[in-house]
Amino acid sequence: MDVSQHTLVLISTMAMTVPLFGALCCLLQDRNKTLFRVLAAFFLAAAVTELPTALQMVVTGAGIVTLLEALWLTAMACVTPLIWLYVWILTSEDEALPKNLYRHMVLPGFTLLTSVSIVLYLVVADLRFFGLSEQVLQQVAVAINWVFWVLVTVAIKLQWGVYILLVYSRLVSYRVRLKDLFASTERKELRWIAFVIGVSGFYWVLSLISSLLSYMVPDYDGLPSLVYFLLNLTLQTIMAVWGLRQRPGLRPKENLTRVPEQRYANSALTEEATDRIAAKLRKAMTTDKLYLNPNLSLWILARHTGVSENYISQVLNEVIGQNFFDFVNSHRIEAAKINLRESDETILTVALDAGFNSRSSFYTAFKKVTGQTPTAYRKAQGAVDKLSTNLSV
Repeated sequence: MDVSQHTLVLISTMAMTVPLFGALCCLLQDRNKTLFRVLAAFFLAAAVTELPTALQMVVTGAGIVTLLEALWLTAMACVTPLIWLYVWILTSEDEALPKNLYRHMVLPGFTLLTSVSIVLYLVVADLRFFGLSEQVLQQVAVAINWVFWVLVTVAIKLQWGVYILLVYSRLVSYRVRLKDLFASTERKELRWIAFVIGVSGFYWVLSLISSLLSYMVPDYDGLPSLVYFLLNLTLQTIMAVWGLRQRPGLRPKENLTRVPEQRYANSALTEEATDRIAAKLRKAMTTDKLYLNPNLSLWILARHTGVSENYISQVLNEVIGQNFFDFVNSHRIEAAKINLRESDETILTVALDAGFNSRSSFYTAFKKVTGQTPTAYRKAQGAVDKLSTNLSV
């Protein structure tokens, strides 16, 4: 075995060890058990995909090698449904599993049956059960190899592409929902998962191109194996580090109790009730200045006003015409405008004083509302004030 092969084995072993450690840590978690059990299952599947390469120096028997490849096949079909299921639960408002989950287990189940068939074939071929001839055994071997090839080169590749899109779509919906519940969302946006999915999608496209080139170009050797194993090690490390510290983003903290829904005209908000709630919401911002709380959430506002979250969302969307995020940040930006005009504080200080928790989120929100950066706004206001002074003189 040459040096490059030793390197592949080393990296593959590391890529197997990291998810095994991550799975162990997930199983020891007492919080969000459903979430972490799914993540543990993903880590275990990811570890199994590394077995054939990691153990190639110590496993030489043809039967054991084929068995490892059968396990690899099943694990490969389980990886993307499990990462999708993890993201689904992480971005849900409860820990309930999605409906019709069995549909996502069709391909993993079929690959499991294929793997079992491979194992049974090995047993039959080695022990000559049923008195089968060499010709029959050879035909069975050809059929299994054909199914294996179709699964690996077509079905699993297509499955990975579909689930990459499903995860991305889920993240987009999640970010929209965040703005209904939080005034600051950048720390909850799961950008690390978006990065993992983005890199995986990029590699998936490259693998498709490589597969096409392997049929079109006779001497094409495909993507270097080292690239795959290094990428896999990197993504598994990110999943382990960030996945173990991640909390579901759409659920209130334990010390925030839900406000019970009031009853307005048989549960339907009357015009008088909506006006009363809208007035409470505006007072919470203009008089009580709740927007100064950088961690302000819908639950905090509900507790402050004594109005249920559902009614607040309804009034914001139907009466005020803004989601929670835009409603709060519009008041923050108005406060920041005054500070930009009347003080020489740094942009970061202005942002923090207005309730934003970072300079970047302040820039993004400010430019979305005003069409200018805070710096440009300050300069423009300074020019206007100077012109007004000259005119008055």
